[in-house]
Amino acid sequence: MPIYDFVCRQCGEKFEILVMGRDTPSCPRCQGMDLRKQMSAFAARTGRQGGDQANGASGSACAGCVGRQCSTCR
Repeated sequence: MPIYDFVCRQCGEKFEILVMGRDTPSCPRCQGMDLRKQMSAFAARTGRQGGDQANGASGSACAGCVGRQCSTCR
């Protein structure tokens, strides 16, 4: 169930809405149906905050190693 960002062409309202299946969204302000889909920005979170300060590495380990010990992660 994706969330989309829209701008209403009738009143200029900017909003995001969960669109399920073939549902057609409408503007929450004027109920207009003439909407323009916008590019959405998204954020991703990991279970860690920041990088590993002990060895100067940041990010997470790659899929090929454990604990950032390969030449790619180091």
